[in-house]
Amino acid sequence: MHRLLGGLIGFSTLCLAPSLVSAGGFASARFGGEQAYPTSDSPTAIYYNPAALALGSGTRIFAEGVFIYRNVEYNRPVEAINNVADGELGTPTDAITANSGKATLSNVIVSPFLGVASDLGVENLGVGLAFFAPFGGQADWDQNDEYRDSEAYPGAVDGVARFSTMQGLLREVYISGAVAYRLPGPRLSFGASFSVVSQSVNTIRARNASGNDDIVGPVGLIEGRSHVDVKGITVAAGLGLLWEASDNFSIGLSYQSQPGFGETSQEGNLNKKFGNNDSDSSKIDFVQELPDITRLGFRYKPKDNLEVRFVADYTRWSVFRYQCLKDANDPASNCDFDDNGAATDKNQGVVVNIPRYWDDTFGLRLGGSYWLDEDKEITAGLTYDSSAVPDRSIDPSLLDQDKIVGSIGGRMKINDNMLVNLSYTHVYYFERDVAPRERDVDGNGIGFDSPSSVPDHAGVYNQYLGLINLGLEYQF
Repeated sequence: MHRLLGGLIGFSTLCLAPSLVSAGGFASARFGGEQAYPTSDSPTAIYYNPAALALGSGTRIFAEGVFIYRNVEYNRPVEAINNVADGELGTPTDAITANSGKATLSNVIVSPFLGVASDLGVENLGVGLAFFAPFGGQADWDQNDEYRDSEAYPGAVDGVARFSTMQGLLREVYISGAVAYRLPGPRLSFGASFSVVSQSVNTIRARNASGNDDIVGPVGLIEGRSHVDVKGITVAAGLGLLWEASDNFSIGLSYQSQPGFGETSQEGNLNKKFGNNDSDSSKIDFVQELPDITRLGFRYKPKDNLEVRFVADYTRWSVFRYQCLKDANDPASNCDFDDNGAATDKNQGVVVNIPRYWDDTFGLRLGGSYWLDEDKEITAGLTYDSSAVPDRSIDPSLLDQDKIVGSIGGRMKINDNMLVNLSYTHVYYFERDVAPRERDVDGNGIGFDSPSSVPDHAGVYNQYLGLINLGLEYQF
């Protein structure tokens, strides 16, 4: 069993590379497309509402690929630069475009879902096993060709987003088992899931010792690089209820816990090099807290060939206050900060802290299905989803905006046992225009306090995302 579990985690860690998709923050659960909702008996119910597994019969194996194209454009104004250098500290006047102007990325990503659900030959029973990535983000930003061969400012080739991210990958890969049972009298189903979660973060960003965007200092070049590579294993759980109020109307309610039921810690290395100094490597614990999610869904069939669905979700992103890197060799180290990112009196051993202070998000989704005949189904949906990221902590590494999500697709039975799903989802992000920070008497931007000092990532953000869901379901 331990070999199978290790193999599944290893395979999924290699394959699952989610993007910031269509839910708040970096929640990336779009597997299943319009077939995934809290009243569906699809194997995706293992995540969306385990109670719905009890509605299915026989055994269903579902494999899906989500093919994602993401394009982001970030325009950073000159006013966001910490210090335009007239002397010997900051961003030199002949390198203004090193820290202002346009940054872009265009990434293609593939993320799979694999799941199986069965009644094991027992009426009203449902069990399932699946692996997938409900949280994650990946980005590889384009370079700035203006500085490709620069000897004076070599780091500027990595673009104006580099003090937030150059390359980044954050993954939360779930291997989940679930069980459900339906009480036939009241037609009420109960379900629960348990997940082993493989966590990993691998990011490269520009950085200096002050935590701002200064390129040069009194002794010359001070811009450097930091590389975080950490991994960890934790657990999560889910609960679900589903009530079939009538043959045509169902209500589903589900709750997915936080990974680790609160704060989690991943172990690994921080490698950094500032300016012309020697490189340095240290063992760190990467501490963060991801949200729990509550979903409520309704399904209504006014006709045999028509179904209307509504889903509301609430994601508690307000627990995501920081991404804290602390000294793994210091047993007294902790991540305790005030609302402006300053270390409290008992704070020790923090190497650096990235302040987040995100907001809770909600989503509202209206969708449905129309059957041309018993073998052909057309699906469509429209979603509004709010942004988790406030202006004060926005940056290109974990970008979010208010958004409208539209989806259209279909499902067709190939033979008595095989179904194919195909859908396209377009995510329209509302433009974000974030004003630069206020300045102090010395002209420096007023931001977060040390050890949470980060550059000002004010500017205009635009984002486009399209994804194709292609899935096969085998029933027997």
